[in-house]
Amino acid sequence: MSQSSQSSQSTAPTTVTTANELVLEKSSNSAASGLQIDLHPLVIINISDHFTRSKVEQTNTDHATRVIGVLTGQQNGRNIEIFNSFELVLTATKLLDLEYLRKKHEQFKKVFPTYEILGWYATGSKVTQEDLAIHKQIMELNESPIFLMLDTTAATLNAKDLPIAVYESEVHIVNEQPAILFVKTTYKIQTGEAERIGVNHIAKVTPSGAEGSSLTTHLFTMQNAFSMMNIRVKILRKYLQGVKDKTIPYDHGIMRQVASLCNTLPTINNEDFNRSFLQEFNDVLLVTYLAGITKSSSILNESIDKYLVSHEKQGKRRLFM
Repeated sequence: MSQSSQSSQSTAPTTVTTANELVLEKSSNSAASGLQIDLHPLVIINISDHFTRSKVEQTNTDHATRVIGVLTGQQNGRNIEIFNSFELVLTATKLLDLEYLRKKHEQFKKVFPTYEILGWYATGSKVTQEDLAIHKQIMELNESPIFLMLDTTAATLNAKDLPIAVYESEVHIVNEQPAILFVKTTYKIQTGEAERIGVNHIAKVTPSGAEGSSLTTHLFTMQNAFSMMNIRVKILRKYLQGVKDKTIPYDHGIMRQVASLCNTLPTINNEDFNRSFLQEFNDVLLVTYLAGITKSSSILNESIDKYLVSHEKQGKRRLFM
């Protein structure tokens, strides 16, 4: 995929002054760079959602959760506007699955035909050699991709700036050898009306649900109910296990209550239960269809009455003419 911008190359030796030898805080050719990056909030929301889901699903807590993905949008010369993003997967060698990336991009182009691959994103606090290897793979699809890093460890409620760093790549001569280095660049947040509404909704989601929408309140209520039920089931299971192991004395009254509670649960593997469930399900569908037919018949009847009244008035008007 050809781009209008090319990776700048510096022929003069470069001395890396930052703690990370792969990153330059300022480009030696920054005056002529003129790169302008507009970042939309949807991208930040996508990355945060991707990281949160991966964090919840993670089973091995010894390693920090890290996610990667592709940035898509539009580029006009040195003006880049990042509109959206989608997730990527790594192979066993911690490299990109380019076949999956191309297939995903083709599917994405069907929905957003004007969007192209502008770069990629990752979560972390420091650029590593693995990031450089992935960046070189992305360069097969974009000659000068950008790299966005979201530092999840620096994200706090009291932080004034977003924990986001955007880099462009440049070729520099380091120790008499050409090397690709990441150069930190500036960006601006651009929002549309729909994005502002979405961000405002997310900002109002609180643990209490007091300031959120009715959907948020309902979801938090359901979550609290499930959490309370889960706690009580665990207590009941712990008690029964203790009675079985004879570490807790047997109480006939409690056991009768437990048996009564278990008897109220449906036997989902029973054929009678499946038949009853299917019958109730069909009854509900039938009532829904009847309600839809009744409503359609009522609307049709009103339309016929209006037509007859209008036709009758036109007939009388013709008689008096």
